[in-house]
Amino acid sequence: MTKRRPLLSKITQLWLVNYVFLFIATSQFSFSFGFFERFIEWFGMAILGLEKVEKIHRTGSGDTLYDYVVIICCVIFSLIIAMAVSAIKRRKDNFDELYQFTIVIVRYFVAYTMVVYGFAKVFEGQFASPGYFRLEQKVGDMSPMGLVWTFMGVSRSYTVVSGLLELTGGVLLFWRRTKTLGALFSMIVMLNVAFLNFFYDVPVKIFSSHIIFLCLFILSYDLKPLIDFFVFHRPTRLPYALYRPQKRWKLVTTRVIKYAFICGSIVLSCVQMWYTLKKERVPHEGAYLIDTFVLDGDSILQHRPETDTLGWSKILISSNHHFNYLDNAGNRKYLQMKTDTLTKTISLYRNGKHAGGLVYSFQQDSATFTGRFEGRDIYIKSLRKQKNDYSLINRGFHWINDYPPNW
Repeated sequence: MTKRRPLLSKITQLWLVNYVFLFIATSQFSFSFGFFERFIEWFGMAILGLEKVEKIHRTGSGDTLYDYVVIICCVIFSLIIAMAVSAIKRRKDNFDELYQFTIVIVRYFVAYTMVVYGFAKVFEGQFASPGYFRLEQKVGDMSPMGLVWTFMGVSRSYTVVSGLLELTGGVLLFWRRTKTLGALFSMIVMLNVAFLNFFYDVPVKIFSSHIIFLCLFILSYDLKPLIDFFVFHRPTRLPYALYRPQKRWKLVTTRVIKYAFICGSIVLSCVQMWYTLKKERVPHEGAYLIDTFVLDGDSILQHRPETDTLGWSKILISSNHHFNYLDNAGNRKYLQMKTDTLTKTISLYRNGKHAGGLVYSFQQDSATFTGRFEGRDIYIKSLRKQKNDYSLINRGFHWINDYPPNW
């Protein structure tokens, strides 16, 4: 006979279960529907009294005002549902089976998350090598998040190891026998990630902290034996709840779903990240430090006035489609480009409209650009820097350092 539990304990248990399901359903990996977005926006403005709440799509941020309103809604509605269900079934259920089922769902959700982010690091999808704008940027002008992305991207080995650690935690969570080890392992790995997000203002604070919370949720079923082992040093044994359907077709179905999910998660992550390895070769990539800039026959760059927005100081090319330059005032300008390597010409576009064309000529360490830009004749002579010319990139690893290379 199942022992009855106090009502408050039931409500708390149901509250956690409801919140977990609501969070997973509204997290960054879920689909967002129009009516749901409109409800969150209405709730934030009408109930919480916020001036404006709006779903901002594709910003890369998971810490928008909209996201915080979603969390508040999840907390409130999960509590309301828990109280209602507890009142209806006050004398019937302890909801232990529901709790164990929720742990299974959470296991696979966290495992999928760890696998996705792990492969993103292994295949250079999350932390790419810093581009030329970042390499030319002053450290003092970087954002804290930009600094994190730079130091992670500089060390390919460190990023791969970080990804492998996340993959390990995710894979361990796929199996019931290793779920406790997987939850502990994933939680430790994600603590470091969450600290970076909080202390360097990376806008994934909500999601990373919730992954830690979900790891704790998985461990909650093993809480007593874990405390006995780690705190009191008592001999103990982890509970092992084995669900084995009696009918063969149910057993086969559950196993097919399980392994399809595991294989699908891994294959999907690999396919997505594989495309990041298929990078186009950029024969003219580099940072071009302009030595001479002539506009309509007049040399602009010789005196380098800091308020000059006509003269260019640098050209930065990191892909076959983007042409960026910095004017003498330090403003960064974004252009699109198309390159013809046969005629050695670059066609430039601003906001989709043709802005000009340049003929380029490369020497060993220099380059010249000649042509017309926005209706004016232009001539540029520059020194070319490639990534291996930067100490941040070419320093490499040394077993022996007589002096700390802390410059």
